[in-house]
Amino acid sequence: MSQKYKNLMSPLKIRNFVLKNRMVASNSLPHFLQGPETYPADSVIAHYENKAKGAAITTCMGINNFTIGKQFPMNMDFGHFPDYDLYDCNSQNYLIQLADSIHYYDSIACMAMFVGPPSFYPLMKKKKTEKNSEYDYQAATIGPPPMEEFEIEKIFAHGDPVEYDEVTLNKICDSYAEQAWILQMLGYDMVSIHYCYRGNLPSKFISPHTNRRTDKFGGCLENRMRFPLMVLERVRNKVGNNFLIEIEWSAEDISGGYTLDDTVAFLNEAKKYIDIVQLRASKVDPAHPTGFNLEETPFLHYSEYVKKRVDNLIIGTIGGYHYIDTCEKVIAQGKADLICMARAWISNPNYFELVKEGRGEDVVPCLRCNKCHGRGEKDPFVSVCSVNPIIGLEHKIQRMIAPVGKKKKVAVVGGGPGGMRCAMYLKERGHEVTIYEAGDKLGGAIKHSDYASFKWPLRDFKDFLINQVEKYNITVKMNIKATPEMLSKENYDVIITALGAVPAKPPVSGIDKENVFFAEKAFMDPDSLGKNVVVIGGGEVGVEAAMHLCEKGHNATVLEMRERLAADSTKIHYLEMFKEAWEAISNFSSIVNATVTGIKDEGVCYKDKDGIEHSIPCDSVVVSAGMKALTDEALKFASISDEFYIIGDCKTPATIQQAMRSAFSTAMRI
Repeated sequence: MSQKYKNLMSPLKIRNFVLKNRMVASNSLPHFLQGPETYPADSVIAHYENKAKGAAITTCMGINNFTIGKQFPMNMDFGHFPDYDLYDCNSQNYLIQLADSIHYYDSIACMAMFVGPPSFYPLMKKKKTEKNSEYDYQAATIGPPPMEEFEIEKIFAHGDPVEYDEVTLNKICDSYAEQAWILQMLGYDMVSIHYCYRGNLPSKFISPHTNRRTDKFGGCLENRMRFPLMVLERVRNKVGNNFLIEIEWSAEDISGGYTLDDTVAFLNEAKKYIDIVQLRASKVDPAHPTGFNLEETPFLHYSEYVKKRVDNLIIGTIGGYHYIDTCEKVIAQGKADLICMARAWISNPNYFELVKEGRGEDVVPCLRCNKCHGRGEKDPFVSVCSVNPIIGLEHKIQRMIAPVGKKKKVAVVGGGPGGMRCAMYLKERGHEVTIYEAGDKLGGAIKHSDYASFKWPLRDFKDFLINQVEKYNITVKMNIKATPEMLSKENYDVIITALGAVPAKPPVSGIDKENVFFAEKAFMDPDSLGKNVVVIGGGEVGVEAAMHLCEKGHNATVLEMRERLAADSTKIHYLEMFKEAWEAISNFSSIVNATVTGIKDEGVCYKDKDGIEHSIPCDSVVVSAGMKALTDEALKFASISDEFYIIGDCKTPATIQQAMRSAFSTAMRI
């Protein structure tokens, strides 16, 4: 084992538990792994097993209390969360299996308690029954003693703090304690209780924005702390000392709410009952940082501040942790005790092996696209990761991969992301691979990431692929536009075409004028465009092109025919941050419900939703109207080898995620 990341790999004792390292798989789950089952499905168990191989603590998402099926797909975060029934014996069997699978890898089995709306706090109470006169249980001489019957009282979980009297608040405390106790009986070592974002009732009580009570539970900080502390005290008293309790906590409130110093005051009281605090952002979306956060780990200052002011409490930091060198440095410098990660385990199923072997350079960069939460509104409801093609398939992937037969000679035509990744998979399977790239650089359609500041995660991914191609010692023939005639002379067993796509040219008059460019030009050579630019097409690429032009000093106006910009972007934990980013740019503007009718030397003409004609003066026009797959060109290679495949963009215009899945599935059949 390498000693490169010795601090990250160092064990930590908490109560009677020894954590095997300082890495935590925080509560997360690709949204569509769980079906309607009220217990962990096989797909979910396999996902958490893979995390447990490396994580010291594996936190499972699953206690939401009656939220299943309550939301329209992709409308909210909660409708596709699992909702495990702690009170059903059959569900308990599977929950035990999940904990047992985690323990197999010497990981702490933790269950998160996040009560997503609409939901309730359950509490068992004895069921009133009439004595059965036909059978005297006490007189029976055989069989087990009778079991007490219970029914579940459901207490609404998402009311305003002023709506709950003290009797009900005590019942809610008992509910938290009861659920933790059941989890303890089912073999779990730890519970993680959600106290973030003013989402669940305890966090609503702590925030002055949501707590308007005037009694002993409202007003000053001491009073607002009362109920959240009651919950933790009740849980600790119920589970005893041989159980770990974590809270997920917004380190500071939104503007006008509680402060970081208030957090310190709360934690100095809460540490009587809890073992770990995981310090998160004030709002839910920013807690899942994207490329629009130019800082890699934007919330590290929280743990650094709290750790200096709260003794005898394990401090976990979360938000953007991915690169191993960064994680090692945080632990080595004493800025946190634990690194809590979600997307790192999703994008890199072998993350722990890379840490153990000191191979930080081999970590596949996360794109921070948050597609693990779901894709665009019109996409299929399946779980994916843009850079890890087996997400969603973990429980069945082994039977989907063909065994490797004889070594084959393979040509990959195209050095974009799909072509490079496919070549690496083929090399891992023992084949001889050559990449043919027509240009002077690898990278294909994502080369534009070199230029836009907010595309840094994609740039990291591109550079990773290029470096790995070199590390794999894959033959690359640059500046060569491969032809069927050329490759037919090389006797390849397999031809894989990864030619990509070209910008689609909409049927608009004036589209061929000299002042009209495609989006790639806006990214790579903004200085060649005039001061005032109109971007035709307000999809994700068009908006990003306009943002980049604005950063470079241009004035950009986006015209979009649909009713909103970036309509196909990832809706959960991405679109709102994307929107905030473009709205923060003063020289960025947009017009929706706009149908472009023509391009003239002096500007662009369009019709609004009422059919009224308008024009916008501009110096240059950028077209971002989608892509056209180079399928016909790819098909010319079909007859020159025994095996022929089309992957990525040249089959149909594709995202990075689709290209990576295509590259993987193709390579695994060869």
